[in-house]
Amino acid sequence: MLIAGIPVVALVQSLINGLAIGWIYILIAMGLSLVFGTMRILQMAHGEVYMLGAYGVYFFGVTLGLSFIVVLPLSMGIGLVLGLILERFFFRPFRGDDYTSIMIGLGLMIVLQAGATVGFGVSPKTITSFAPVPIEVLGIMLGSDRLIAVGVSIGTILLLYLFLKKSTYGQALTAAAQHREASMLMGINPNHMSMLAMAIGSVLAALAGSLMAAIFPISPVMGSTALMKGLIVIILGGMGSLLGVVVGGLILGFIDGFAQVLSGPAATAIAPLFIVGIILVLRPQGLFGHD
Repeated sequence: MLIAGIPVVALVQSLINGLAIGWIYILIAMGLSLVFGTMRILQMAHGEVYMLGAYGVYFFGVTLGLSFIVVLPLSMGIGLVLGLILERFFFRPFRGDDYTSIMIGLGLMIVLQAGATVGFGVSPKTITSFAPVPIEVLGIMLGSDRLIAVGVSIGTILLLYLFLKKSTYGQALTAAAQHREASMLMGINPNHMSMLAMAIGSVLAALAGSLMAAIFPISPVMGSTALMKGLIVIILGGMGSLLGVVVGGLILGFIDGFAQVLSGPAATAIAPLFIVGIILVLRPQGLFGHD
């Protein structure tokens, strides 16, 4: 059966691929939004944390031969340690200085990309799926790696939501993101909140890279694309909105999935920018952002 000359199976497969990629975009954007909301900086090296998370999976899974259950938390640990180092020694001393923070982020991008190139080479690396057996449903083959990406991402976002809404530290982090000065008057330490935000954001980025590494080839420059995707998701959904990030990530994932089948790589690259342009004109604050 064909729809617009394209087999239904191909369209359904694109829908599934878009869902998986969209949830990975959500992880990237969620970390980026959390850091920006709390520290008021655009973490330009966020994509490189994502990239190092992907290489962590390659190193622990391919080089050392560890199982995915072990590899995933190890890769997230890389993001945690890196996030704590970046916050304490690179961003905290220049908090409030937007220009310097951006320049530091750009410098870290170059350094981390160069480090990955030296350590792993410039050629893309592929990882044999940790779940190589696909699942067949109604004649459609579902990649286990994509299903795992969806399940892990949804579970992580739910845990993050519960942490922000129910825990003492999560509520303090939310307060610091909403109004830094008022939160300081309530006795909330801004340094602790910045450290927590960067740690969580970096763990989310490393997790996103880990999940993406099992689906697509990885390279030292993959972080730049991840940063762009994260920013697009935030623009679509609206800064500071958890629901907006989720909706924006799914929209971008579906655009990437369907555009690839309908029009090819060129449309896949252009379509999200076109959608963002429309959103910025009609609703500059994003779909769920506040005026």
